[in-house]
Amino acid sequence: MSTFDSDRRDPLLDETVFFKKRDFFETKVRNDSKALEILNSSDDAEQKERVSWDRVVRFLEHSLCGYSGGIDLVKVEGEFTQFIDCLIFHKKSFRHTQLKYWEPDAYQYILWIYSISILLGKKEFILPVVEMISKNPQGEDDPILSIFLARMGVIGFPRQRDESLAFPKSYQHLYDAIKGDGVSPTKAERQESIKQYLKGWYKGMKDCYWYNRHKGQFPTFFGYWAFEAGMVTLLYGLDDSSYRHMLYYPKDLVDHARAQGYDQLFAPELMEQQKHYIVLPGDECSIDGTFLCNLTNDQIILNRGDRAPGPIEDENGNRIFWVSQ
Repeated sequence: MSTFDSDRRDPLLDETVFFKKRDFFETKVRNDSKALEILNSSDDAEQKERVSWDRVVRFLEHSLCGYSGGIDLVKVEGEFTQFIDCLIFHKKSFRHTQLKYWEPDAYQYILWIYSISILLGKKEFILPVVEMISKNPQGEDDPILSIFLARMGVIGFPRQRDESLAFPKSYQHLYDAIKGDGVSPTKAERQESIKQYLKGWYKGMKDCYWYNRHKGQFPTFFGYWAFEAGMVTLLYGLDDSSYRHMLYYPKDLVDHARAQGYDQLFAPELMEQQKHYIVLPGDECSIDGTFLCNLTNDQIILNRGDRAPGPIEDENGNRIFWVSQ
């Protein structure tokens, strides 16, 4: 007979915590009229943005908690889609919003969002989330994000020439698993890197706001998952037999993705035909197309050879870029 203990995917998630957190979310959704009223009528822009982002985080944690608790993956997909809808609504309402990847929580959010999107076969989620990623105002950007974006068909996110990572202690093994070309590192070496990444993953997340939540007095724990390890396994065609038993590895989601053929949906040759381009102000455009600004609702048409217009940053110091649609 199926029980919570037999169905749950995260062994640290207690049944009482799971149902209390799920009930709390459902109650908040039923009573969401106050939050929506603030978003629709309040003149306090900061309050509106704070309320909207609180909804985004709530929907994300709800979908993660569902996966951890062992609910059906079709329902997980539905809950994650609700989160993405909430995120897109927030971005449209507050165009200046950025996930500043040099902050630990934001970096892990980016990895989670893209990893789950790919493992659920949601290619349509990739482009809207690109606009959420902040460009480093000081120079080039984290190579892990640059490599992942390029692998998903988004070209032009500047990459550190010295390959320095935003969080080397946390993500070096992840970088080792995705760097190089199709030959080097070998698949065996990439697999070993993912195994080592999973071994140190939780310790490397100690600066994230949800670290140690399973020890908390209140039902705030939603599970611990290195979804990015699953994304790399799928995208790089790795054999996960040496690490699929390990904590934090989302094996059910990876198995589901493979059974649905999502590895083929994101095959390199297919992504090669569906590219989108990031162009910085002042840089020369390599294609003809329509481009959307990451921080405003401005849309422009650029032809090959045109230089993207400025300014370089907005009034808050956030770097501007243009994304082909």
